[in-house]
Parts: sequence; structure tokens; C-alpha cells
Amino acid sequence: MAIENQVEVKDTQIGGDLTGRDKIVLDFSTKQAQSAYLKNLYEKFEKEKQDNPDFKEICEDLNYFTTQNGKEEIIGLKNKLEAGKRQELIKYATEVKERFHKKLIATSQYSLVAQDINIHILAKVKTAFVMEVYSMIIEGQSPNVINLLIRERIINPVMQELGINIFKYTEEDIMGMIFFLTGNCHIKWTR
Repeated sequence: MAIENQVEVKDTQIGGDLTGRDKIVLDFSTKQAQSAYLKNLYEKFEKEKQDNPDFKEICEDLNYFTTQNGKEEIIGLKNKLEAGKRQELIKYATEVKERFHKKLIATSQYSLVAQDINIHILAKVKTAFVMEVYSMIIEGQSPNVINLLIRERIINPVMQELGINIFKYTEEDIMGMIFFLTGNCHIKWTR
């Protein structure tokens, strides 16, 4: 009977890694400067806020993110997380999704510029999730790897790009965006 996957090391000094089988290394570089686009929008928002304090029109692009994607079956955030084997996130996800949604409405109902800021951020979150995180979910990566990807590819870059962060978005608000988009069928946690 052959013994497989065994490594024996004797009388050796190792100055780096020693891997007996598979070694998976995830190395991320997310150096980004504050978005000039967002900085310009922040300035416009401050001016618009002074000029028009009662604005309440929701633009079509923001409406896209705030309504259910009709191409997907509507099963709710809880069922989507259960299907993705992320039950441990349900309570947290529901809480941060609702908190973000309230902040989204509060910031967007009075300003087209504020809507543009939120559209830009939601689009960035959705794109990063779909292009980087979702592919790892499909590959069957562990929840720890998925969590790391969310932090390194979504939360950190968005927080950095926010710059002066006029809406005071936190890391939890960005998680709320992910679950808000999940609840509205824009991103998935399963195949």
C-alpha cells in the first residue's frame, strides 16, 4: 500500500515557506487615489443642496438599482443567502441592507448629484462583486476567501475612493450595498 501526500524534512533550515502540497496565496494590491469624478460630484452636491433643498426626483439609473431585476426569480435576501450557504450572514445582512437603504433614500431624494454619487458607488460595488467575488463563489472557494475578497476588492477600494466621504458611508454601509444589491437580484451568491 503506497503512502500518498507525505513529506519528510530532516536537518533543514527553511528561510521561507515549506509547502507539502497545495499552497494558495491571495495577494491583493488596491492602491487607488480618490476619484476625481466623485470629488467633482461632491462639490456639485454641496452647491445643489444650497440651491434646491426640496428636490425629490429619482433618476432612472438609480431606479435600476433600487428595483428588483426582473430577469431573476424573486426569493428574498434570506433565501438567497441560504442557497449560497451563508446562513450565518442573514441577520447581519438584513440589518445593514436596511440601514443602507434608509441612507440611500435620505441622501438621494433631494439631489440629482447625490443620486449620481450613489449610482457610481453601487455600480462599482456590483461590478467588483460580479467580476471578482462571484467567480470565486462559483469555484467553491471557502467563506473566508470570499470574505477576504469582499474586503480587498470591494470595501477597501470603495472606502478609499470615497475621499471626503460626504455621506459618511462606513464599511458596514458598503456591506449593506452588497446585500441591497443581492436583495434586488443584481448580484448572486450561487451559480
